[in-house]
Amino acid sequence: MGKKSFTRARLCPITIFCACLLLTGCWDRKELNQIAINAATALDWNGKEWVVSFQVIIPQSISSQGTSGSLGQQAPVMVFSTSGGSMRGAVQKSSIEMPRSLFFAHNRILVIGEKAASHGISQLMDVYLRNADARETVSLLVAGGEGRKILEQVIPLEKLPGAAIQNMIQNEDQNSSNFNQVMMYKMMNGMTSDSSYTLVPEVIISGNGVNNSIATLKNTSFKNKLRLGRLGIFKQDKLVGWFTSEEGYGINWIRNTVNSTVLYFGCSKGSKNYKSAVRIYRTKSKLKPIFKSDGQWIMRVEATANADLLENGCQQDVSKPEGLKIMEEYAKAEVVDLMNLAFHSAVEKKADVFGFADMLHKHYPKVWKMVKNDWEQKFPTIQLEPNVQLRIVRIGMSNKPFNELLEKSDK
Repeated sequence: MGKKSFTRARLCPITIFCACLLLTGCWDRKELNQIAINAATALDWNGKEWVVSFQVIIPQSISSQGTSGSLGQQAPVMVFSTSGGSMRGAVQKSSIEMPRSLFFAHNRILVIGEKAASHGISQLMDVYLRNADARETVSLLVAGGEGRKILEQVIPLEKLPGAAIQNMIQNEDQNSSNFNQVMMYKMMNGMTSDSSYTLVPEVIISGNGVNNSIATLKNTSFKNKLRLGRLGIFKQDKLVGWFTSEEGYGINWIRNTVNSTVLYFGCSKGSKNYKSAVRIYRTKSKLKPIFKSDGQWIMRVEATANADLLENGCQQDVSKPEGLKIMEEYAKAEVVDLMNLAFHSAVEKKADVFGFADMLHKHYPKVWKMVKNDWEQKFPTIQLEPNVQLRIVRIGMSNKPFNELLEKSDK
């Protein structure tokens, strides 16, 4: 063996051994008993400073040993607040009253109080873009009052209130579509879009008082509970108004953000005496801007959907093609009414929450350069042309309405 080969044979295992030493261990490890896991956060504004509230998990109270049998004596979470001129400065003050350092990687929701939302949350966006422990997938909600009060509410069925609120908005998004889940990155995209509008669901406490005691979970009914209320309208980083949940439903039909939902409709076009219902799925809405020679803008909405008949309170025999077609026309008319309701409300507020500006920029970039500075005045002049194609695929196990069967049995 040559001298060079012998040297290489000796250096190779030494190099591998040194590399293994560098790869072992964790340079920034923290033990579980050194951190306080934050499940939900609230942001409020007291007129001078930011007030940041934290919903911290108490591990021993949610362990299987503590929850077997009867309810434990300790609440699953604790809520406390700190304040400061900067948000991270307020977070830093938590070390004054906490024996552990806050850990935000498991933060589920962020509730923004109405005063903070009206003041402007651009500083909040900056915090989430700069910090590695602030995840952009956290769900955003806005509170009609203080955000902290939402975190204090005890919720049945779930051990952690923060997780329960996130599950509530996810369930609504997937099964009803009156409200959509808005994550931090979606909020940022909406703020920086051409229209600059974003819609954020409102969470409210219905009833009187706050269920902030673990003892209330021993009851079978509650005087108050958390529920979704309206849709907060954010223009860039500030809250400027509200939509109702019904208006939000129509907005989602126009924006192609309806997932699975149940549509209620009456037994004639335009009737609000709802007697029938269909389960909507496979929805798709497409926006197409049209510029006429006289300078009039038209936004055409082509919406398609499949549906299953869930309830038939009308006198239509859906087993016959003509009866099924009539029911489809009733359902389509209701969707068109919802679209028009949402559009007229948005026009009154001069709020392009549909993303029409983005579509105009995409299809007519030269025209967009001319009108973008006056878009708030141009938007109300747009005409909406909704075209809905809805097909009832399944009618269920019964052909005729049950009340018709009762009438025949009486004869």
